[in-house]
Amino acid sequence: MLKKKWLIASLLVSVVALWGVHKFRNRDLAQLPDAIWVQASVVKESSLPQKAHAIGTLVARSVEITPEIAGHVDKILFQDGAFVKQGTVLIQLDDSIYKAKAESAKAKLDYFQNQFKRMTLLGKQGAIAQQMIDQSDADLKERKAEAKEADVMLNNMRLTAPFDGMVGKAKVSPGDYVTIGQSLVTITDTKHLRIEYNVSDKYLPLVKMGQDVKITTSAYPDKKFIGKVAYISPTINTENRSVSLYADIPNEDNILKPGMFVDAVQMLGTQERVLMIPSRSLVPILDGQQVYKIVDGKAQAVSITIGQRTRNDVEVLNGLTIGDQIITDGQLKVKNGMPVKIKT
Repeated sequence: MLKKKWLIASLLVSVVALWGVHKFRNRDLAQLPDAIWVQASVVKESSLPQKAHAIGTLVARSVEITPEIAGHVDKILFQDGAFVKQGTVLIQLDDSIYKAKAESAKAKLDYFQNQFKRMTLLGKQGAIAQQMIDQSDADLKERKAEAKEADVMLNNMRLTAPFDGMVGKAKVSPGDYVTIGQSLVTITDTKHLRIEYNVSDKYLPLVKMGQDVKITTSAYPDKKFIGKVAYISPTINTENRSVSLYADIPNEDNILKPGMFVDAVQMLGTQERVLMIPSRSLVPILDGQQVYKIVDGKAQAVSITIGQRTRNDVEVLNGLTIGDQIITDGQLKVKNGMPVKIKT
């Protein structure tokens, strides 16, 4: 009797256990999420233009016009802010004294030239000693030097433009007495600018003379200006580990102005065999970026390190390999480990 009761109790326990397992399995299946529809892309190699981005300042060649001789201003021969050609007389100083000195020196030169001719003729006739001819020749050379010096002094009373450019505002007026080295006006070459900027020293092996530099500025958002690298510093800035450069920028239309801040992109060549993925596949996280890789039909979160960006794609430095399938659209609905289906 006891044995029979024990068998019945064992059967009841087994039935209850089987029923519990069945209910547990059905509950897990009911809790499994439906697969999420996503779009995906395969990671491939491609070529990537190498660029260095920087913020620079436009600089122009600018010179202060200063006198080499003190004197009074006679005439100002330019309009403030005007464009002038090289050699244009900008300021005339009072040159009356130097004109008189130049005329006197020329008269003396003429006399000693005639004197040397007479001495040479007499020497051929044997009427005078060679010493007198040599003395006359020395006197003539001295007078030539004096006449040349007088002409230079006279010319220095005319202050001319050293190159084509825009003059600034005159700092003096007619009648003012000016001293040697005093700044009278500034002239700036606005048609030939240069951009000065710095790039990281990691680009040093790629930086070359003559490379194109694309310039943009907020003042003209729809325009691009092209320059060429004309200087590379032979040393590295130890404070920020950067290299100083400048590029020449043509500015024939005078659109750009010296002192402007501009964005510069220096073209460094092309890097081959670079892993690129669509930028829209990125999911920002606290310590960087991640993507969802599809493994065995499920989404797997993978942290990646990114490099350069293009308009639609981004370079992957590590975290992915060629042939990996990543989610490009629909990843915001996906969690790690969720099943996914790919839209075709």
